Amino acid sequence: MVIREVALPFIFSLGAMSILFLVGKLFSHVEPLLAAGISLKEFLKLNLLMLPIFLYVLIPICSLLGVLIAFLRFSRDSEIVALFSCGIGPSRLLKPLLVIAVAALVSALLVSAVVVPYSKRETGKFMEDITEKALLRGIPAKRFFTPTRGLTFFVDSTSEQGRKFQGVFIRDARNESFAYDILARKGGLSIDARSGHVVLKLLDGRLFSVSPDYQRADTVDFQRYLLSITSVSEQGGRKRRGEMTTWELLDASRDQSIKTEKRLKYLVEFHKRVGIPFGAFIMSLLAAPLGIFFGRGGMSQGICIGLAAFLAYYLAILFGTTLSEDGDLPAFLGVWIPNLLLAILTLAAYRRLFLKGPLQG
Repeated sequence: MVIREVALPFIFSLGAMSILFLVGKLFSHVEPLLAAGISLKEFLKLNLLMLPIFLYVLIPICSLLGVLIAFLRFSRDSEIVALFSCGIGPSRLLKPLLVIAVAALVSALLVSAVVVPYSKRETGKFMEDITEKALLRGIPAKRFFTPTRGLTFFVDSTSEQGRKFQGVFIRDARNESFAYDILARKGGLSIDARSGHVVLKLLDGRLFSVSPDYQRADTVDFQRYLLSITSVSEQGGRKRRGEMTTWELLDASRDQSIKTEKRLKYLVEFHKRVGIPFGAFIMSLLAAPLGIFFGRGGMSQGICIGLAAFLAYYLAILFGTTLSEDGDLPAFLGVWIPNLLLAILTLAAYRRLFLKGPLQG
């Protein structure tokens, strides 16, 4: 009965929130999609590629909502009172809840370890193809044009349908740790013979770069410069953190050839990939007593309390991981302290619940 009651709100909330997150994510890609003249088939493919990215966060919150809504209904309809009166107490109710919590844990671990990295890699490749398609249609003159996130163009005049241009400004901030600006007298779009990718050939220009701490600035003059649209990972460099599997993150965090600050970020991401699924396990268990305690206050009140609990947990994760990445907190504590606090809250809720109902049955 419990599993059946939890399944429907879980599926509904997962579908609704996936659409909500997907629409929000697509807004950041509107300009390159419109510039490329994307087809309906390509748009649907992009949606399918991006959808699994959000499951990393959605599984914990939807597990919480599924169990919470089910037990809010049980409490509102006095079914919990009836169960307790028949001798079916919290210890009996824990059995299906543990099944649900373990299912949430395992699915979240698999999604964070394999599905999300694959989805991010494929989405990145797809967006690069769309970016190249948008560029081949030409760069518009006298307006800022952002074909992909972190890459912005401004050209004074164009010819050959926007494929040749003069008076070029480019801001390239696709790399998290290194951004630079380029000024060039003229340039053009071409296809690299070896890779088949679109490159920008810039002539007679200057490149400016400033260190992230603003302590050092470099300037390089060039006669000819080729700017590739492909990502660092596709050119043979190390994958981005989001594109790595969980075990790849762990390996990278132990690689002594990588800078210490980079290894720390890989280690923090590894703990997030493992810690948040355990958060899904704990929240699935916490939702039941919350639903029982607040069921009489109405469905909306119970859902608001559940969402507030998840929001507080997730903000604690973000705050803790930020401190860990800055070196102010050990990497594992940034994620596991919120989990520990959530576990303590869950134990306290069950202690109170066991005092209300029969211990056996």
